Amino acid sequence: MKQIALLITIILLFTGCSVIRPATYEYTILPSYTPISELTNNIKGTLKLSSTRSIASLASTQFYYLKETSSIDAYLYSRWADTPSSMIDRALYSSLQNQHLFGTLIPSTSSATADLTLESDLNAFYHCFHNDSSSEGLIDITYRLIDPKTKTTIASKRFIITEPSPSEDAKGGVTALNNATHNLSLQCISWLTLTLKESKWTK
Repeated sequence: MKQIALLITIILLFTGCSVIRPATYEYTILPSYTPISELTNNIKGTLKLSSTRSIASLASTQFYYLKETSSIDAYLYSRWADTPSSMIDRALYSSLQNQHLFGTLIPSTSSATADLTLESDLNAFYHCFHNDSSSEGLIDITYRLIDPKTKTTIASKRFIITEPSPSEDAKGGVTALNNATHNLSLQCISWLTLTLKESKWTK
């Protein structure tokens, strides 16, 4: 009987230990509120932001990190509150509103038509680790400015943004990717401004 009681105690002990797991932390990319840039001029037109398409591995809330050996893995107890493409879209939409570049911004969920459409493809959104023990946030995305009336591409540009990570863990990766996303928004707005100026686009 003592042996049976001991066996039951051991089983219960191991069962209890197996269900105790570390808490899972959830992170997001916060919109940035920057002063209006001197590069921007109000464009009398409407812009619609299409939902960013992404590679399959980035179409979830998993928080991925990339090693210099090109191996990709996910943090076990850290994840995003939304998909990377959705967070990037919200950050750019917020920055465009703040910069007052276009007369009207139309979100991807709207059925309204616009004078211009901005499409994008996301290829990388990782916390990258290097062999020298440093790390950085990496975003690789391509934007295309489309004229929906003629179905033609006015211009396209690939952005590869990197920002150093303050620490070699998930929190450091979040900080780096937050900074990279804000940098991306500002660079994209500057590109849109210059593109429309050089193409002499009119409504």
